[in-house]
Amino acid sequence: MSAAIPVVSIKSPDRKLSHIRPLLLAAGCCIASAQAAGAVDWYTGDKTSEPDYAPSIVLDTSVSATTTQSVFGAAAITGSLDGNLRDDGFRYRVEGIAGDYNYFTNLPAIPPANIGVGKRIYANQEDGGVLGGYAWNSRNWSFMLLGGVELSNTNLSYPDPNNPTAGFYIGAKIVGEFYGNPTHDTMLSGYGSFSTTNSEYYSRFKAGYRIWENVFLGPEVLALGNRFYSEYRAGVHLTGLTIGQLALGVSGGATSSRVTGSGGYGILDAHVGF
Repeated sequence: MSAAIPVVSIKSPDRKLSHIRPLLLAAGCCIASAQAAGAVDWYTGDKTSEPDYAPSIVLDTSVSATTTQSVFGAAAITGSLDGNLRDDGFRYRVEGIAGDYNYFTNLPAIPPANIGVGKRIYANQEDGGVLGGYAWNSRNWSFMLLGGVELSNTNLSYPDPNNPTAGFYIGAKIVGEFYGNPTHDTMLSGYGSFSTTNSEYYSRFKAGYRIWENVFLGPEVLALGNRFYSEYRAGVHLTGLTIGQLALGVSGGATSSRVTGSGGYGILDAHVGF
């Protein structure tokens, strides 16, 4: 994979607007999803309750937040080149993410001072990518592999030599994901990605048991990070909820990061096909 190309770009973000931006992104996508015709049962993987039509495009949105003041919103559109997501075939995806976080760091001393200064840094991050790949589907399982190009930009409220992710980068990204029902009453899902832009990675694994109709409850674990930070999360998810034409998932639990510290997290996912 090609190496990321750094271009330094550091400026002071508007903290008030940057904190709201990911929420507006996810909210806007959810409203658009609610207006689309026909939702699919992708969240539950229950093939027996699929609609009669085969969706050609799906929209996924999510918003996540932590008690350590990290907030991110994401949206992805996935489609089939032959117009049918139910069958095996080539896929494309256009995705974007925006959010902000803050952390406390010790800046190096500036002569003639010989003692460093502690300072809280506010950062906002924006990523976008275009990917293509192939999907395999059976009655109870689906798998997909994607690869493409990602652009990433991180702005800091104050220059921090300890954070090498600041600036604009272009790199390659790979994604692998699966969903399945080992039995009628159980589900498994997994997602993993890696990007050469600051060695960013994200992984999420969920297992669940059917508690009512197409609703599953169970544990989830996540690992995410880049060249600057690493974070681990563990919690409980509720997957398969529906409101009108929207399929929803919600989860929460504990998080631990070597940069932002320990606390709690929450994630709201929404999915619609049309």
